[in-house]
Formats: sequence, structure tokens, C-alpha cells
Amino acid sequence: MIRIATIKYVNSPRSVIREARNEPLRKTLPKFFSELPVAPEYDPVARAIAKTTDSEIAAAVRLFSSMPPSTGVLANPIRYHQRIECAGVPLELDIRSFAIRGCLLEEDIVTGSADAIRVIFVGLFGRFAQAGERRSFSFLLVQEFNLAMERVLSPVANFMKAFPNAAVDASIQYMASIRKATRDMRAVNRSRPAADLLRDLIRIHLENTAVAACSSYMRFLLRCQPHKSAGALVRQTRRFLKSVPPGDPFRIIFSLLLRRNVNRAEADILENLGTIQIHHGSAGSNMVARYFASLHTRSASDLFVAGQMALDCARHFGAITELTEFIAELEAALPDHRDELIRERAVQGRLPTFGHPEIAAAARTNRIEIDPRAAIYLYPLFESLDSGKLSVSETRMKRVAIAQRMYQIAFFEGIEKPGRSGRLRIAPNTDFGSWIVQEVLGIDEMDRTLLSYVFRGFGWMMDVREQLQQPIIRPVIPPDPNIVPASVSEIVFLADVFDQLAPKQRRMRRERPRLREGLRVVNDVDNLEVTEVRAC
Repeated sequence: MIRIATIKYVNSPRSVIREARNEPLRKTLPKFFSELPVAPEYDPVARAIAKTTDSEIAAAVRLFSSMPPSTGVLANPIRYHQRIECAGVPLELDIRSFAIRGCLLEEDIVTGSADAIRVIFVGLFGRFAQAGERRSFSFLLVQEFNLAMERVLSPVANFMKAFPNAAVDASIQYMASIRKATRDMRAVNRSRPAADLLRDLIRIHLENTAVAACSSYMRFLLRCQPHKSAGALVRQTRRFLKSVPPGDPFRIIFSLLLRRNVNRAEADILENLGTIQIHHGSAGSNMVARYFASLHTRSASDLFVAGQMALDCARHFGAITELTEFIAELEAALPDHRDELIRERAVQGRLPTFGHPEIAAAARTNRIEIDPRAAIYLYPLFESLDSGKLSVSETRMKRVAIAQRMYQIAFFEGIEKPGRSGRLRIAPNTDFGSWIVQEVLGIDEMDRTLLSYVFRGFGWMMDVREQLQQPIIRPVIPPDPNIVPASVSEIVFLADVFDQLAPKQRRMRRERPRLREGLRVVNDVDNLEVTEVRAC
């Protein structure tokens, strides 16, 4: 069995969204919907111009005076360092970690003290929910999702009957066209009340997620029974939805994607994967969504359609699709030829889900930056497999083993390029972990960017609310130091997270972590667990 070491994932009971029975639909919005987080005052360019007495320097700095200001949503610094020995070569890992609004940290999600609702609330409002606010916010999400389900079932069934092999992005765009045709659209701009705009964004995004999840499930039904009518699709989907515990939209989406009522372990694994990604909708990497969020779109619906299109492109989560295609190519190849194909792709810089366009995730030196998200996704999956909470078919495990071999070649062993000295090591990125999770759980290959869309959509809402205060399109100045989390000198985070993906190799030697207040460290030959027990 594949093993992996990382921060221990705490499966503590989470406060999932619960639907209040016989409670009337909310017609007025909670007061906190009108709140906007305080806009950052950090402006180092203007400060430098004001301070300098050198006219030449001032003229040069003024060239940058129109640069977009800093974001107040996200900081993503290198916070951790880990020394490892990889195939006999000592390496220093620089590991990034993020904070939202300067108060909610990545480790809060990993340890289970912050679920998706908590992260979304902090990102949208810049603070933690007070007594009763979480329930109000959760109830509104449930209402909007349930209403969306009722609105979309029939039109989605008709669409899927006409196009039974359509991907979820096509169904989202189809429903967006209906919104425009019926003039059900309002602009994203400063003239709208903040609460009204946020409600509109939530309504549209949850409708899109309902459309996508239902179209995926109906595609599955049509594969089983191609002659099933549109009416039968609606009836069978409704029956399935009634079998899923109500009150948690995310669990309903997971169940539709897995074609079964997900168990607790599956739901925790998928929510962990999604929650880690929420903030990345506001990370500045998705230029199209960010541009539309900058108050240029005449329809809130266009914001999410544009974001979904950008998300599926090769620059972003399209790499998951590329990995699926490459795994199929490797499956068809002779086993002795697979390593050669992997090395060829790596030498060409085209190895899917390895490397990163914005951090130094590839190097010939003894220092390399690591994106920890893949390991964060994988740990609860592998823990559930090892404990027997999940089972996986031999076919799927063979496909995962191929991905594991890609890791061994690209990172553990390294790549030799003609005419270059030293071995190039390429670290896996977030898509690598996401693909393995979805492969093991059996999510359709056509649907493996959907969960990213579901959760990152809330990050795009964070963008919109920031644009109401300062149109920044894409932040190019580092975040305000006040929201940047402090570095952690002790090794108390992700240990050499992927070293367990090379089980046939000699394990990498690692330093024993030091204890610090609030942490319990367990270290043995086979595993390293770090459990944070502090409350956020």
C-alpha cells in the first residue's frame, strides 16, 4: 500500500450545513451581507515617491505609480523549511503556506478546525463569524442550492438527452445562455448594494454547481440506459437526491459525482481537497476571472462562465485532463518503455502536473520550492485506504502506481538533460494530488476539474468584493505585511511529504521535528504525524 507522511488530518465532527425544516425562505438578507472587509492601505510605491529626495529616483518610481495595489485577501509566503536526502543528494525544501485575511491559516483547514463554510465566510467578510452568523450564512447557501436544483433539473435533462456525452462546462454555458436569453442578468458594479450583489453571485454560482453535478449524474444514467427519456432522467435524479442526507450542498455534489451516497471518509477527503482551493480563486493566477471580477462584466453570470473556461485551460486545471491522457498513453505502452516516455516528457518540460509557473518548483541546485497542496489532499486518502475505510479496484491502483512512477523519476531520481550539468528535479503540484484522489474515488475523467470550479468560485466572489473597494485586476505588489503569516522556524508542518511515494527506494533521511507549544509530534520509522491542537 502506498504510504505518505504529512500533517495528520483530524477527522473531528464538522459543523455541516443543516437545513431547518418547515422554516420559511429567507426574503431579507442578514445584516453582515452588507459588510465589506477593510481595504488595504499598503501602498509602498506612493510611500517611496513621497520619501525620496532624488528627482531621478522619483521619476523612475512614478512609472510604477499606476501599478495595481496589493490584495488584502491572500498571502502565500514560504513559511517552512525541510532538509531531506533524496537518492543520496541533500535537498532543502522551501514550502509555501497561505493565510486568508491574515487570520485563517492553511493549517486550520488541515487540522479540521476550519471547514469550507468557515473559510468562505472569512474570505468574504474579512473576519470570523459571530454567534448565529454561521447558521444564517449556511442556511442561505442551503436555500439557494435547493432552489437551484428545482430550477435546473428539467432544462438540464433536456440538454443531456440531446447531448448525452456533453461535459459539465457545456451544460454550465448552456444554462448561462438561457439566463441571458431571459434577461435574468444584472451587472457587477459599484452601484449595486454590496449585499444584493453578493446574493446574486451566490445564487448564480450555486445554480451552476447544481447544473454541473446533475448533468454529470445524468450522463452516467444515459450511459447505463441510452434510451432513457428526459422525464425519466429528472425522476431518477430526484430519487437519488432524496436518498442523500439533506442540508449539505457539498455532500450532495460529491454524491452526484461519485454516483452513490458518499460515506463520511469520502466526504471528508473531498471537502478537504475543495476547502484548500477556495482561496485560490482570489490568488491572482486566474487572469480571466480576475478581469471579469474587476467590475467590467455586464452580467454576474459571465464572471463564473469566464472563470470556468480559464480554469479548464492548459494553464490551470487542464493539466488534470492532460495527466489522464498521458496515463492512458503509458498504460498502452510496454512496461519497459514507460520510463523512457516519462523522461521524454520531463525533458521537454511537458510532464503533466509537475512544476509550477509561479514558484521555483524545479531546480538543479539543492534548494527547491514545494507546493504542499498535493500532499494535503493525499494524506487523508491514504490514511483511509490503510485503515480500511476505503477500498479501491486493482485497475485504479495500477493507474495510481503509474503516477507514482512519474514522481519517482521526476523528483526522487531527477532528470538528466543533454548539455546540462546536474539532475533537474521537478516537484509535483496541486493537480497531481487532485488527480490521484479523484482517480481512487472513481470520479469520471470528464469531471475532474469540477470540484475546483465549485470551491474556487467562492474565491472569485472574494475578488468581486475586493474590487468594490479598489479595482486591482491582478495584484503585483506583495500583500500588506499585516496579513502575511509569520515564518515557522521549527519543522512542524509537512515533513518530506512525498518521500513515501517511492516505497521501493531507500527512505529519505529527515530531521526529527522539534516540539513547540500546542503541537504533538509522533515520529517513527514508517510515518510522521503532526497534529495541531490549538483552536482557531
